Amino acid sequence: MKKSLILIVVLFLIPAIAFSVDELFLTGKVIQYEPDTGKIKIEVLSSSCKGEREFLTEKGLPKDLLINKVIDFGIDSDHCDKHKTYRITTPLLK
Repeated sequence: MKKSLILIVVLFLIPAIAFSVDELFLTGKVIQYEPDTGKIKIEVLSSSCKGEREFLTEKGLPKDLLINKVIDFGIDSDHCDKHKTYRITTPLLK
């Protein structure tokens, strides 16, 4: 009985661990947004990724609602490399 319970728990845990995705949550001010391509330039205020960075996000968002706004967002990585473009995983407009 105990062995089968342990086996069931292990079988459910392994896929959960294998498919987990780390995200880094940041805060920044939107400097520029291109609705056609989804490229967005943000002055990141969070210490883990501080500075002006370019990200990819949804296409077709209203530019006037994003420019000069301070936003909280998540990216598809658990760290931030200055020369890499990350995808924003959280909605920018709520």
